[in-house]
Amino acid sequence: MQKSSVLRIGQPKTVLNKRQKEFNQLSDKIEQLDTLIPELRKAYYLLVERVQKEYNPIVMEFQSFRVELVRHLDRMYEKDLYRKAYLTKLAYLISEISLDLIVNYKFEELLPIFNKYSEIDFETALKELKLSDSQLIDSKLLAEENEITEEEPFHELDAEEQERIKAELRAEKAKAQQEGARQILQQQKTTKSVRKVYMDLVKAFHPDLETDEAEKLRKTEIMQRVTQTYQENNLRELLKLQIEFERIDQDHLENLGKEQLTYYNLVLKQQVEELEKEKADIQQQISYLCGLKPEHANSLTTVVVRFNTNINEVKAEIKEIKNTLKRWKEPSLLKMFLKTYQIPNMTIFDDEDDF
Repeated sequence: MQKSSVLRIGQPKTVLNKRQKEFNQLSDKIEQLDTLIPELRKAYYLLVERVQKEYNPIVMEFQSFRVELVRHLDRMYEKDLYRKAYLTKLAYLISEISLDLIVNYKFEELLPIFNKYSEIDFETALKELKLSDSQLIDSKLLAEENEITEEEPFHELDAEEQERIKAELRAEKAKAQQEGARQILQQQKTTKSVRKVYMDLVKAFHPDLETDEAEKLRKTEIMQRVTQTYQENNLRELLKLQIEFERIDQDHLENLGKEQLTYYNLVLKQQVEELEKEKADIQQQISYLCGLKPEHANSLTTVVVRFNTNINEVKAEIKEIKNTLKRWKEPSLLKMFLKTYQIPNMTIFDDEDDF
């Protein structure tokens, strides 16, 4: 939809009341979000394209070198060059790397190698992985959900205490009903505010009664914009359309009544909330694609810089794994690595310095 000029009450140095200031703040916020959201959406689609064309291929290139590494370690194990402690470490490395490659990158041809070195079969390992993932729950939330209260059961309280609790519950229920009714009434009034602006534009530009064909075409195009804006419940754009087509002027905005401005602000708040949610959704999608924290995904430039960094990091990893493969083809260099490597949560005693 074509956007008109910024919508504001008064000039920069004009003294405004609280509601007028709020109207301007909300309008400015919507203007910012209307600019930012398309930029973020552009960044997201750019990422989708670049992930497919650039990132995924080099990630798979890196994983192919990991496959080569697994096969090399398998061959080194078979040569029986090392003591038992080193072979235990080798077996662990082979099974862990191959499991990751099978599960996450679909290198199922490594399944025989995994089964050869793993202490458990593939299906059991897969179940343990899923169980481990399911246990990554916020312990604080879990504790809150399972919190045991020490309050005395209701049926064990005396009659006076039971009646007091019942009265509190009735009062809370009545309060909730009153609040619900207030919100419904408020929503009806805000909807009425939007519809009032809409109907003013409809009456002025409905093309059905127009006899001049050129003017009828112009009004039809205007009504398409008006209808789309109304369907989006976009009060701000409806007001801008009123100004654009000279249905109201700046004085009209500055002289809005207290009640009318209050409901205008409520509609604008709703619009800000919807736009903020839309922005947050796009930021989350961007975060998933490039690892940038959602709140930091606030411009196309920032997103592109982070993605380029990701690309360079994978390229550096490819270079490093190539060097590792080259070094580990020398048994003594592989042994030096195994000597310092520790299997997680396992202690291996090894005082041997020989192969």
